[in-house]
Amino acid sequence: MISKPVPRFFSVLLYVMIPFPVLAQLSDSLPVRSGNRTAALSLGARIHYGSFMANKPKLQYVQDSHTMLAELDILARTYGRHSWEQPSNYPQIGLAFLYGQSGASRYIGHLAAILPFMNFSLYKTGGFSTDLRLAVGPAWVEKIFDHVNNYQNMVIGSHLNACLNILFSSRIRILPRTDLDLGISFTHISNGSFKLPNMGLNIPALSAGIRYDLHSDQVKIRRSFPPVKKKINYYFYASIAGKQSLPLGSARYLVNIFNLEALRDFSRTGRIGGGINMTLDRAQSVEVPYSPVFAFDRSKSQWQGSVYLAYEYVIGNLSLPLQVGYYLYNNYPVNSIYQNIGIKYRFASHWTAAFALKAHMGNGDFIQWGIGYKF
Repeated sequence: MISKPVPRFFSVLLYVMIPFPVLAQLSDSLPVRSGNRTAALSLGARIHYGSFMANKPKLQYVQDSHTMLAELDILARTYGRHSWEQPSNYPQIGLAFLYGQSGASRYIGHLAAILPFMNFSLYKTGGFSTDLRLAVGPAWVEKIFDHVNNYQNMVIGSHLNACLNILFSSRIRILPRTDLDLGISFTHISNGSFKLPNMGLNIPALSAGIRYDLHSDQVKIRRSFPPVKKKINYYFYASIAGKQSLPLGSARYLVNIFNLEALRDFSRTGRIGGGINMTLDRAQSVEVPYSPVFAFDRSKSQWQGSVYLAYEYVIGNLSLPLQVGYYLYNNYPVNSIYQNIGIKYRFASHWTAAFALKAHMGNGDFIQWGIGYKF
């Protein structure tokens, strides 16, 4: 089987494009004036304080302190200008900037990320509210693996990475238009094995900050909607990814991913179903036992076949898929269960752009981009 190397510039394109599906959905909900209405803006500042999960000796070796990340963000509160806002309970949308110390100052150094996000209200009464924020975007890592100058860092192999941030927070009104914001966050940073090593950073943290409302809340627009057509729709997706294989410094290989799935719309914000996946992962290999040199064998078929369960949270043209799959056919050592989490954006009536991170029980496998067709 012929392996296809992937150009280096593909990595830059891959990570720079991560926020695009989110920004496409958010762009028509930015704080523009609609008649006499303007979306309400607020500014926030917070600190995330925690430690990356050092559950392996290579992570324990580089960790020398706690992780501390400072964050600044701006968000807009939706009020029903678009039909998708009310079914999603009027989410808040915005952009956050993270910067700080990784917790491994000698070998990894500082981290930075730019994260478009959506903030979903879970509970609100009087001056108290709880929210769940989902954010994804590109991240930068200061110090990476180098076989001469930083060979101890077996955690991160590239400066440019993908970042996923989840924040559960509670806000307490302490002054007019001013809230105390307390919460817990989880941040994942990796390059999806585009460049090894790629153990990635998983950072649980406590967060605390202040939020100031620049405008008062708008009166929310409420509409009546017709009943949801609870029918099954069929989709086909074709995606590609780039992935490096052992040993370190090897070429990057093209990965082709094909999905056929059936999803049932059970509400205005939810779909559930499953699918069949076929993946040609040209980076798969197995170490040759008892070889006098560090050698890997790729002679077996590199196709993988699997089935998966799927759920999608739908926000207008944007959806957030979560998939859990099981391999029925695979010739190389890997966990039998995998997960996909990503973003989809419908840009035409039958066409969708898709981005996803594939992982095996928390270990990133690859980052994929694709296009889908709804039959």
